[in-house]
This record gives sequence, C-alpha cells and structure tokens, in this order.
Amino acid sequence: RHMLEAFAAQTRSNRISLLEQEFIKSFGKLARKDDLLVTACINPETYAVTLIDHNGHAIDKKKLSAGEKQIYAIAMLEALGRTSGRNLPIIIDTPLGRLDSRHRENLVKNYFPSASHEVLILSTDTEVDEDFYQELSTDISHAFEVEYNPHTGCSSYKEGYFWRQQKLALN
Repeated sequence: RHMLEAFAAQTRSNRISLLEQEFIKSFGKLARKDDLLVTACINPETYAVTLIDHNGHAIDKKKLSAGEKQIYAIAMLEALGRTSGRNLPIIIDTPLGRLDSRHRENLVKNYFPSASHEVLILSTDTEVDEDFYQELSTDISHAFEVEYNPHTGCSSYKEGYFWRQQKLALN
C-alpha cells in the first residue's frame, strides 16, 4: 500500500509539473510580449495555482484585468487538455469581448485554429470582424447567426455570419 501511495504521489507530481510546463507554453502563445515571463506554480495538495512574475513574486490574480483573467483561463484550459492527452471539444462564449487588440489577434492566430479538433465560438457581431473571420476561414466548417425574436420569445438561426450573411443576401 505504501508503494502504491508513493507511486500515486510521484505520478501526481509529474502531471502537475507537465501541466505547469504546458501552461507556460499556452500562456506565452496567447499573451502579449511584455507578459511572457509569467510562470505557474500548482500546489500538489490543493491544486491552487499561483502565478509568478519574472522577478519571482506571486501575482495576485484578483488584480488582473478581465482580459488578463480570460487569457489565464484559456491558457489553463488548453494546458489541462494537452496534459490529459485527450482530444476534447472546446466551446467558448464571447472570447474576444474583454481583450485588447493584441490579445485578440493572438487568440485568433494562435489559439482558435489549433485549440481542438472541434471548436465552437459563440461570438457577438462586433467580436469577430471581417479580418478575423478571413484569418479563421480555412478552419471554419459552419457559421450561424442566432437571432432572438422578442415578440415570440424564441430564437432562430440562419446559416452565415452576421455581416457575411447580409452580403450574401445582397448578391
């Protein structure tokens, strides 16, 4: 029993170490250049994550902006997925709303195309503009607009993406 407990503890330690490494890769891919020196330390007992800055000081996650928290969460989810070794589908709601232009561009170029074999992005009409849509176009299989009708209290969908659908209707 002691040997199995030691094996479990070593396996957990190895997985946590791998998760920390995968987080650093993911965060570095999504963050701005000035944020790249952030690392993560995961407590093996509580699984609490502490972010560490380039000076070795803990970063208070409560003081992160909404966009920084979103980049942190996406990087951690990507790291968890890669560490699990499973190909999991990703569904992300309004992914760009709280991000500045540099973080948006990093997400569109470096995350969405390779996040998983199946990625569902639920966006508003102002998040994914024509340039971002064009950037993602080779990886998009379907696009739909969900429209809520306040008179009926129901939503319906149409194939196409907001502005793209309007252009198609005009042609």
